Amino acid sequence: MIPTERTRRAVARLAALAATSAAFWGCGGGDDGFQHFPVRGTVQHDGQPLKVGTITFTPDGSGASGSGEIVDGAFSLDGADGLSPGAYRVEVYSNKTTGRKIESPDDPGAQIDETVNLVDRRFNIDSTLKADIPAGGPPGPLSFEVASPSPTSAKRKRR
Repeated sequence: MIPTERTRRAVARLAALAATSAAFWGCGGGDDGFQHFPVRGTVQHDGQPLKVGTITFTPDGSGASGSGEIVDGAFSLDGADGLSPGAYRVEVYSNKTTGRKIESPDDPGAQIDETVNLVDRRFNIDSTLKADIPAGGPPGPLSFEVASPSPTSAKRKRR
């Protein structure tokens, strides 16, 4: 069968539509040159789901970093916010207000809400948490357990 002009135009339109769709929706990654995979998981705080917080994944080598919000002990990084294969250092942060006002470090004389960190430094600033994302993405949800600061290591975070 010899393609007609009408058939060639239809194929060209279909190819243009496919190229536009691929550019619009992407191919499972961001525009940073890395392949991204959705990552989901849970964070337990002193044995209970962490109510609110932030989780951050920093690659040990090359790769895209990612972060997401923790709500009711669960987090999800999708699409371009997902992670590329590799080893990651994981940090978990959660703060709450104390009900007290303190002087702002950025605006002397101004009062701001005092906050305290609910998660021990071992799980954020000095984190020992790790995650490995294999080629093809994680086989299931990730799970992390964090603890409150001990009374001797508790430090107040000012906002």
